[in-house]
Amino acid sequence: MTSTDDGDRPVDRFESARNTVLQHRDGGTCFHCQTGGCGQHAWAIEELARHPGGRKLLRQLGFPTPSDESTEEGQPR
Repeated sequence: MTSTDDGDRPVDRFESARNTVLQHRDGGTCFHCQTGGCGQHAWAIEELARHPGGRKLLRQLGFPTPSDESTEEGQPR
């Protein structure tokens, strides 16, 4: 097994976070969900907030996102 096979690549984390948020959309659940909430869903929102594409998805789904637009790709500083 090589280091690229371990599933800890940024693209894999992003895709996992995206899938988790979409699964929880409209009240959906996963096997991580408990009565007090879902740690996996919380992680997914934090992970997506780190990426411009993830912030866009969170906005589309109605989640509040950090408003520091100057650090997004393509924006002048």
